[in-house]
Amino acid sequence: MIQKGLKENFDQITREVTEWAAGICLCQGDSFPTGDLCTVYVAFERGIQTSVSFCAEASLFMRLTRFLLQAEELTFQDVEDSSKEYFNILCGYFAAQMFQMTKVPLRFGIPVFYPGRYVPEGYGEEFVICYTSDRNENAQLIYYTPQIVV
Repeated sequence: MIQKGLKENFDQITREVTEWAAGICLCQGDSFPTGDLCTVYVAFERGIQTSVSFCAEASLFMRLTRFLLQAEELTFQDVEDSSKEYFNILCGYFAAQMFQMTKVPLRFGIPVFYPGRYVPEGYGEEFVICYTSDRNENAQLIYYTPQIVV
């Protein structure tokens, strides 16, 4: 039951924060990101052992960066830094939501940016939310939990 509520809340948070922080409107979709991809990832280090990633087509991260920096000419470092800052904001809201649901204080690490799709070792997908942007860019928010080895 908590997982279903968490997924719904993470979806709402992702759509709202992405629109006001990056000017990008996301709707749930069923397409997977393809082509030139980037992933921003964070691990929760205290409280509940989990991690979250946002994998999207590079064009979405470029738009996000242009919106945040109000600039057309961008470097790879600009995209990395802006994407990590965006995800830091998003994860702050996620941590607050998880605390509301579990009453367990959480702390997450510094977001890490990866070219391509990143999958953390030792973790499995608990849920995935697929998005399509207002410009038909595809993205996924992925919530991971540790895999139990028997």
